[in-house]
Amino acid sequence: MAKGPQKELSLFDSTCIIVGIIIGVGIYETSPIVAASMGSWKGALGIWLVGGVLALTGALCYAELSTAYPQDGGDYVYQSRAYGSWAGYLFGWSQLAVVRPADIALMSFVFARYARILFGPRQNGGLLYAAGAVVVLTLINILGVREGKWAQNFLTVIKTLGLLGIIAAGLTAPGAPSAPQQASAVTMGGVELALILVLFTFGGWNEMAYVAAEVKAPQRNIIRALVIGTISVTALYLLVNGAFLYALGYQGMSTSQAVAVDTILNIFPGMAAKVIGMLISISALGVINGLIFTGARISYAL
Repeated sequence: MAKGPQKELSLFDSTCIIVGIIIGVGIYETSPIVAASMGSWKGALGIWLVGGVLALTGALCYAELSTAYPQDGGDYVYQSRAYGSWAGYLFGWSQLAVVRPADIALMSFVFARYARILFGPRQNGGLLYAAGAVVVLTLINILGVREGKWAQNFLTVIKTLGLLGIIAAGLTAPGAPSAPQQASAVTMGGVELALILVLFTFGGWNEMAYVAAEVKAPQRNIIRALVIGTISVTALYLLVNGAFLYALGYQGMSTSQAVAVDTILNIFPGMAAKVIGMLISISALGVINGLIFTGARISYAL
């Protein structure tokens, strides 16, 4: 007889799912735009803090839901109970047919773009790298929960260490030459754009709810994982933006086309692009694996 979901996810496993899905490639792309939109370094750091507080607020709401209903499926379960089975049915099928494949495809092509830089361009290389990443990570998750969570833990630890390396490199760099900063007026449109990008970069904290039935001691560990994961990501985002600002200055950061590369250029001259390319590739793989891992639970619940 087939068994139901087994409680195999520890607090560390659960936290790695949250951190691994939230920290993707967005932080490397959105930081300069956010800084430029906010008009000053104080505004740039402030909006990331606001995003972290909003993400934590949402995470606490989901902690209540997932501990009250510790079942696999997350939003599928909540919508079915709140509005009826039709709502859960539509949510589940939209995730299976459109939303989840699109998210995975997007991250796989981001991985492919940087993999081509690292391993060299090949004919149809982008498609091969993207498809290969999805197939390999899907097979790992098919092998079992243990294999899927080990892959997630490994990728999350590597990408976190990479971010900490960028932070250390930025804060130990000579620093941008001090120059008088011209005051830039902050517009409502700029704040709205910055907040949209910040919340996009924080997206993924709710993925924990999809695996609630597999968390050990769910009444205790679900809320711990959500809080620890969200606060950790907020701290990392604030620190890495601080490192960008210290190394490049506000003007340099807000106009940079490759902010992470520019930040570590003094530490790894000639290798900065490849170092960041490798880190972004690993970050994308962590998101793909997390989306496959949690997305399968929606289909299971459906």
